[in-house]
Amino acid sequence: MATKVELEIQIDPDGTVHIETKGLKGETCLHETESLERALGSVRSREKTSEFYGKAEVKSASTRRAPG
Repeated sequence: MATKVELEIQIDPDGTVHIETKGLKGETCLHETESLERALGSVRSREKTSEFYGKAEVKSASTRRAPG
């Protein structure tokens, strides 16, 4: 079963943006928010939660060519 992943985004009146990830472990959260952070501007600070220090799940996929 897939793990539920959430991004909580808060924009303060002064334009400061806070992004919190839930359901992502290890550096996966950094990869998932990278393009959003780049689009919004520079990162001033980063707070790592206990999930960051957890072991990331490795997902693998395989493909098979259809006959014919």
